Amino acid sequence: MPAAIIWSVFCFSILPAPAEDTVDRKGPNPVTVPDTVQRLCYDTRTAIPCPEPGTPFYGQDANYSINAPVYELINENQEEVIIDHTTGLSWQRLPDGKKRTWSEAIDYTDALELAGFNDWRLPEKQELQTILSYGKIPTPLLPPAAESKPGREDSHPGAWTLTTRVFPSLTAKAIRLDDNRGIIADKYEKKYVYAVRGPALTFGIFKDNGNGTVTDSMTGLMWQADETLPLNWEQALAYCGKLDLGGFNDWRLPTIKELSTLVDESSINPSIDTDFFPVTSSTPYWTGTTFNGHPGFAWYVRFDNGLEYNGGYKGRRYSIRAVRGGTIAQSPAEPSILPRPIPEEEVPQVMPEKPTVPDTDSMDLLEPYPLDPDANYD
Repeated sequence: MPAAIIWSVFCFSILPAPAEDTVDRKGPNPVTVPDTVQRLCYDTRTAIPCPEPGTPFYGQDANYSINAPVYELINENQEEVIIDHTTGLSWQRLPDGKKRTWSEAIDYTDALELAGFNDWRLPEKQELQTILSYGKIPTPLLPPAAESKPGREDSHPGAWTLTTRVFPSLTAKAIRLDDNRGIIADKYEKKYVYAVRGPALTFGIFKDNGNGTVTDSMTGLMWQADETLPLNWEQALAYCGKLDLGGFNDWRLPTIKELSTLVDESSINPSIDTDFFPVTSSTPYWTGTTFNGHPGFAWYVRFDNGLEYNGGYKGRRYSIRAVRGGTIAQSPAEPSILPRPIPEEEVPQVMPEKPTVPDTDSMDLLEPYPLDPDANYD
């Protein structure tokens, strides 16, 4: 029997690893969108104590633990596999260190035999995104970029996904391993590969509830069908917290993982199902997830190209689509069990008194940062 270690960011329950793949593959299975594991709260300038209901900045990502992930590490013959019990997917723990073109990545995963399994495949972008951490807690899949300091020629390493446009597109989507941002890359570029196995995750099977809301039967999330005039991040949080729609008043600003499930990879401008969300703009939409590298910025999804960005200055006015649902619990101050100890330098000991200004090396990721952080920056 392989040695197994189970860890959980918030361990509601520990599930045994299935001995065999017994999942019914006749149709799509419901998908649980995992938590982002962001555990610090922020205003527009710095880390703050997590707000209480009814106070400014309440309702952001770290106010809740939504579908806390439960991972299991299996080591068989020195080959490590991670089972994500939240999504049902199993992951190659570490790549072999070799970069491949997109077609080479597909051939590699299709031929891979690892930990006694031979049904590995290249993940779709939304699948790879489920395993990412958007907080100080490390992602269970520790990329080479997290353990080394690459040179300028490889300053933004990425991992391939299977997601591409209609044939014969010359590009496919990848995820940057240094900051979790989605990118569109030429298929001849060489990137790392993480193989996955398990039933493919399906999103976007919608039902119009006839009351201004839309439910995704795959994730169980209920969405606001329309949208409001653009608001800044603090206003967006407050708007969702006060929203009374469809007979419900527990709406919130979605996390980056949740909002990304609305992206329709087969469409652009907008990259969403317009039969159910007909007034969607090809513009950025706020999430409640702060870019923890620079607390003055938050993650957003652009619905022109369906990509996620971490450089939305919180004073900007972006569109909003509220969400409700998921297994929600108030976030504890510290996670109970971690994949590995958090290095001391990653644990904030003292909250900074001044706003964090982006370093010049990451300025290409961020929108312009105003000289006056309190300015009305539209």
